[in-house]
Amino acid sequence: MKTVLYLALIIGVLWSTFGLVMLIGYSLLSYASPFLNDILNVTVKSSRWFLAFALSFLASGMCICLYSLAKANGDNHVVFLSFAFSSSALSIAIQIYRMVVSGFGWFAYDLLGSYGEIGLVKLVSVGLLALSLIFFSFQFSLIRMERYSS
Repeated sequence: MKTVLYLALIIGVLWSTFGLVMLIGYSLLSYASPFLNDILNVTVKSSRWFLAFALSFLASGMCICLYSLAKANGDNHVVFLSFAFSSSALSIAIQIYRMVVSGFGWFAYDLLGSYGEIGLVKLVSVGLLALSLIFFSFQFSLIRMERYSS
């Protein structure tokens, strides 16, 4: 059981770090948008969808970290696990919805307009969705483990 908690903590830290990097990148891109417009003639738009996606990504990772710490201390850990599961589901729902509306390179399309049609961006978007689904299934297995261990 301890190894599962350590694994959940490590995965949660990595997931939170990735979500934080996305938020910092979004902030830097928004801050540097006048510079990019002057130099490269690229207009950077603000995207509420990407911001909601990155925030739910970060919240899911942080809640998995808090779940493993609360479980180790004997506190109420199911609250953190359920919130992590629901925020991960929200993240996946945002990704799928934006992929249907804007295409596979949805986040680059939302932020940069027509520059989102690059093949590498589409692969990154599909890879991000695959990682989100793997993380979602990991959280589901933690919920099932909690259900049958009680």
